[in-house]
Amino acid sequence: MPLSIKYELKDFDKGEIIDKFGLQDEGNAQLFLANDCFRRMVKYTPWDTGTMATDVTIKPKKIIYNQEYAVYQYDGYTKGPVTHYSNNYTGLRGKEWDKRMYNNEKDIIAREVEDYVAKIGKR
Repeated sequence: MPLSIKYELKDFDKGEIIDKFGLQDEGNAQLFLANDCFRRMVKYTPWDTGTMATDVTIKPKKIIYNQEYAVYQYDGYTKGPVTHYSNNYTGLRGKEWDKRMYNNEKDIIAREVEDYVAKIGKR
C-alpha cells in the first residue's frame, strides 16, 4: 500500500515571502534584473560617443534611454536606414539590442537572478 501524506499550509503569508525576496512589483529583484540587463545590453547598443548607450534611467522593469535619437537607433532608421554602427568592435551592436542580448544571454541572466534571490534568502 503506498504512503500518502497530506498537508496544508496554514498561516502562510505569500506577501511576506514576496517582500523578503524583493519579488514585489517595483521590488529589488526586478531592479536587479533591470540593472543586469542594462549591463549586458551595453555591448549590443549602438555606440559612437557612448552618450546614448550610457545615458539611461534604470527602474524596476524598465530601462529608459534618455537621448531622443535612441528610438531611431533602436529601429535602425534615422534619415535613412542605418547600415553601419560606429565602434562595432564586438560585431554585436545594432538595432533592437535588447532582443539580441536576450536571445544570446537569457540563460545567464536567469541564473544571475536566481543567485541574487538565493542570497537574499540567506540573510
